[in-house]
Amino acid sequence: MNKYNNLTIYQVKTELNDVAHAKVIHANTDIEAVRTWLREFVATNNTFISYRQIAERFLMWSMNHNIQFNQIKREDIKDYEEFLQDPQPHDYWCGVAKPRTHEAWKPFVRGLAPSSVWLNLRVLSTLFNYLVQSGYLLSNPFALYKRKDAQIVSNKGVDRYLTHKEWQYILDYIENQPKATVPQQQNYERTRWLFTLLYLTGCRRSEIAKAKMSDFLNRHDNWWLRVIGKGSKYGEVPITNDLLTALMRYRRFLKLPDFPNASETRIPLVCSVRAKDNSYVALSDSMLYKLIKLTCKNVAESIKETDPAAAFVIE
Repeated sequence: MNKYNNLTIYQVKTELNDVAHAKVIHANTDIEAVRTWLREFVATNNTFISYRQIAERFLMWSMNHNIQFNQIKREDIKDYEEFLQDPQPHDYWCGVAKPRTHEAWKPFVRGLAPSSVWLNLRVLSTLFNYLVQSGYLLSNPFALYKRKDAQIVSNKGVDRYLTHKEWQYILDYIENQPKATVPQQQNYERTRWLFTLLYLTGCRRSEIAKAKMSDFLNRHDNWWLRVIGKGSKYGEVPITNDLLTALMRYRRFLKLPDFPNASETRIPLVCSVRAKDNSYVALSDSMLYKLIKLTCKNVAESIKETDPAAAFVIE
C-alpha cells in the first residue's frame, strides 16, 4: 500500500517544497516518483513552479480518492478533468490566493478555464510518459486523452495580440487613474511604464520581473535590453525611441538620471519605492501578474457597454 495515502493536501505541499534539494532516488511511491521527475526542471524556475503545482494537485486528488498512479484509468482522467473545472467540496479545495507557506493556503482559487485544464492534462501526460520510461509505471492512460478543440481552446478565434484601438483603451484607462496622493501617483507611473514596457518589447512577464536597470545597454548610440529568457537563454531586445522616452519618464519619477548605467544592479526594472528609506523594491512575477490582470479586467469593465468585443479580448 502507498504509505502516503493518509497524507493531507497540506502534507503533500510540504513534501514537494523540498524537491530542489532531494536526491535522485529509485522511486517506491508516487510522491517520490513526482519528486524525481520535478528535479529535471529545477534549473528552469518558472517551468518547475508550474509543473510542481500541476503535479501536486493531481497527487492530492488521487490520494483523496485512494487511487495510486498505477491504478489510474481513462475514466479517472475524465473525472479529474471535470474536477479541475469545478473542485468540490469547494471549501476544502479552494480559497483566497496565499503564499505556499501560509496556513490558509489552498490548491485552487477557483475552477480552471478550459485551456488551463488542457494544459494540466498535457503536463500530466508528460509526467506519466517519464514514469513509464523510467520503469516506475507500465502504461500512460493520459495518452488516450484527446483534446476537443471546439470545447477546450480558450478564446478560439480571438487574436492573441492587441489592435491599436484596444491598446489605446488600455492607455486611456491608465491615464485616467487617480494621481492625487503619492501612492496613487506611484501606482499610475508604475502601471504606465509596465504596460508600455511589455507592449513595446514583447518580453515575458518573468523576464521583466528579473531585470534590473543595469540590464539596459548602450551600444553605438543604440539602446538594448538584456534579458534571460525561457530555458535560461540570453537575448538582447532593441529599444525604440518611444520606449526610451517612457523609460526616461519613469526614471525621472523615481528621481534617477534620465539614462540607466551598469552600476544600477540593485534597481529593478519595475519597482515600488519604500517610503521609510526611499529604496527600490522589485515586484515579483506573481505581483506583476496580479497588476496586469486587475488592470485589464478594469479596462474591460469600463468599455463593455460601448465596445463589448474589445472588452472580451482585453479581459
